[in-house]
Amino acid sequence: MRLRSGYFALITVLAVTLAGCGGSEPSESQMKDAMSNFLNHPPDGSVGDPINIATFKKGACDKPTAQGYNCTFTMTVTSANMFAQMFNNLPSGTFYKDKDSGNWMMRPPF
Repeated sequence: MRLRSGYFALITVLAVTLAGCGGSEPSESQMKDAMSNFLNHPPDGSVGDPINIATFKKGACDKPTAQGYNCTFTMTVTSANMFAQMFNNLPSGTFYKDKDSGNWMMRPPF
């Protein structure tokens, strides 16, 4: 009986820990959606020509921190906006799960 209650406590702690950190890192499609949302709906609200992500390939993600997951990726963007091309050189980003919407979001890289 003593051993079973120890397992119960361990399972409870693991379940609460995983639920608190959102479970696991974002998938490639979740990262692409978060990046697309960030590029087309910037924090300051100003948006010019739409920015399309032509290609997106997820790399490795570091262990989660309080800020979220720092993940590497390679991507190619297309847009009539000439400044959008600078995002082709962006090597990584920090992704987190929004508490209100439940969607993955990207923190501003600069």
